[in-house]
Amino acid sequence: MSTENVDETAATRSIWERMALSPPVHRPVLTHALIAEAALRIADADGLEAVSMRRLATELGVSSMTCYRYVSGKDDVIELMLDTVRGGMLLDEDELAEPGEPGESAGRAEPAGSSHWRRVLRASAMRFRGVILMHPWMTDLPGRILFAPTPAFLAVAEQNLAAFDGLGLTAAQITDITGAVTAYTRAGTHDEVTRERLRAPEGWTSPRDAKDANTDRLAWLLANGDYPRYERSLHEGAPRHDEQARFEFGLDCLLDGIAARLSR
Repeated sequence: MSTENVDETAATRSIWERMALSPPVHRPVLTHALIAEAALRIADADGLEAVSMRRLATELGVSSMTCYRYVSGKDDVIELMLDTVRGGMLLDEDELAEPGEPGESAGRAEPAGSSHWRRVLRASAMRFRGVILMHPWMTDLPGRILFAPTPAFLAVAEQNLAAFDGLGLTAAQITDITGAVTAYTRAGTHDEVTRERLRAPEGWTSPRDAKDANTDRLAWLLANGDYPRYERSLHEGAPRHDEQARFEFGLDCLLDGIAARLSR
C-alpha cells in the first residue's frame, strides 16, 4: 500500500478508531482526557468558538504541535468534549434498578416492568437537560459532530433501550419512544438556553424580569377586552417562572401519553 493510501485511510478513521491503535512511541505528554478537560474549561467559560488548537495548547502549557500528536484538529477535540459530557448522562445503579432490586430506593412498590421504562427515561431526560444547561455550547454543535456516534452516546442509548427489556415491544417502537423523549428534551432545553441568551443583553436574569419589563405594554393591549381568555389566564393561572417545573410538566405529559398508548 502506498503512503498516499495509508494517509487517506488514516484520515477517514474516527478519533475513537485512532485511539484504539498502538500508542505513539514518544513519551506521552498529554492524554485525550486531559485535552477534553482543557477544552471543556474553555468552552464553558467562553463558548465553543473560543476553542482553538492554539488556545488549547496554551491552556495545557504545551505547543500546538504536541496537541496534534493526539488529535487531527478542532473537530476531534469537540468530539472528545461531547463524549465526556455525554458520560455525565449515564444513570447510576439506583436509578436503573428494577422495583424490588437491592439498588432500588425503599418505599416504592411498583409492579416490575410496568413503569421501570418510564422512570429510566424520565431520569435520563432530566440528566440530559442538566448536562445541556451546564454546557450550553452543546446547542451550537455542528451536525457533523452532533450526529457522530461516540462511546458515551452508545452507552446512554443502550441504557435507555434496556429499560424496555421483556415488554414485548418491537425495536421500532422502542426507538420511537426513546426518540420522542430525546426530541422533547433537546428542543425544550435548547429553547431554554436560547431565551436565556436573549434576556442577557437586556439585563434580565429570569423570565419574571422579561415579563415585568413589558407590564405596561401588556396592560394597554388587554384594556379593550379583546383577549379575555388570555387575561383570565394571567389572573387565575399560576405562571410557571420555574423552568425546571415547566420542563417536568411537559415531560410527564409526554410519558403519560406513551404509557396510555402502551396500555391499549
